[in-house]
Amino acid sequence: MKQPTVIEDLEVTPVAKPGSPSVAPHHKPKRLSASSILLSPAAKAVTGLALMLAIWESIVRIFDMPRYLLVGPLEAFAELAERPMFYLEHSWITIQEALAGFALGAALGIICGAILFYIPFIRHFLYPTLIAIDTIPKVALAPLFIVWFGFGFESKAFVSMAIAFFPLVINTFDGLSSVPSELRELAKINKASRFMQMTKIEFIYALPNLFTGMKISISMAVGGAVVGEFIAGSSGLGHVVLLANSQVNLASMFAAFMVLASISLLLFLFIDRLGKKLLPWRDAGK
Repeated sequence: MKQPTVIEDLEVTPVAKPGSPSVAPHHKPKRLSASSILLSPAAKAVTGLALMLAIWESIVRIFDMPRYLLVGPLEAFAELAERPMFYLEHSWITIQEALAGFALGAALGIICGAILFYIPFIRHFLYPTLIAIDTIPKVALAPLFIVWFGFGFESKAFVSMAIAFFPLVINTFDGLSSVPSELRELAKINKASRFMQMTKIEFIYALPNLFTGMKISISMAVGGAVVGEFIAGSSGLGHVVLLANSQVNLASMFAAFMVLASISLLLFLFIDRLGKKLLPWRDAGK
């Protein structure tokens, strides 16, 4: 004779009958704690920037620095607030020159890096030459571009291109060189064509290196545009810095520096965000 089984303290989930509304388990919404918000990377970055500006302003006020030697960030911000359109117009010119130089430098850098990797004969001759050219200060090359392309937009864009070019060459070559030999052997076993091996394996594997090079190049491209404006410019933030220097107007000079830093940072963050969107597997294991 079977004894009845006694089930105690067992929580039974109700089963919905056909046609009746389903019973969903109740989940409490997650709330972000104050500590998690304060410890976020964005909060840390803003806190660090605010602290640096506060120290800068404190040094100026405590030591009573003369205005011809150093001004505080508050005075630079006041200068920006007083003439916003002036700095916006010159910023747009510098951004255009930097983006044009970056686009040219990135395209030529990736192509040149690929040529160095896929054609060893050219690599042995061209790679040392590129390294030697890269050691030349780009300020010295700026007058040459002005002789070739004049004093207009093109000369500044080409100076920016010359600076943005080399990080892409190196990172493209290193990225293609880092592809594991097992993947190439697997492609040969599956009888993949050379073009398919390049597009489906090698360049995909090298994309993280390419985006690393682009993050370096985009900031350097802004600096290259400013260098071109230093040499021969009647507009742009580089011209604003030279004009402020001639007038010993440090408030205007530091305001231009702040705008340049903001432009470089925003372009860097854009490339970084684009890389994370296009390469979701890169941070999957982190």
